[in-house]
Amino acid sequence: MNKNPKVIAGIIGIAVLLAGCIVLATYMVPTIKEVQREMSLTPTPLPPVPDTVRDKDLTAEITPEPALHNGSQGEKVWKLQERLQALGYYKDAVDGQFGPGTREAVIAFQKKNGLDADGLAGEETQRVLYSDAAIANE
Repeated sequence: MNKNPKVIAGIIGIAVLLAGCIVLATYMVPTIKEVQREMSLTPTPLPPVPDTVRDKDLTAEITPEPALHNGSQGEKVWKLQERLQALGYYKDAVDGQFGPGTREAVIAFQKKNGLDADGLAGEETQRVLYSDAAIANE
């Protein structure tokens, strides 16, 4: 039989490594079981459900956009005038400037659609204006 010191050292090293694994496993198995037990007690979060408060942009509800009014200008006024024109309320040129003509068109639209006729294109007025339920001016 070969009594090579390297072979003997290798066998001893493997034995020590194996003994270390056994000792480590002895300590780890109870810890792993405890972690598994705690995980089973922790509720699993559910995936988000569509159309719930979690999916909504709450900042939009907290801070509504300001109403378009006399003196307002820009793309939103442009779109407002186009929609009022398409429904037959606005007769002037679409220019993106909220002036007296736009205000009169908004008031006429509000009256016809059962809204508070204040001449301001606020959240409720715009919601109705851009909906399929908007009543056209005949």
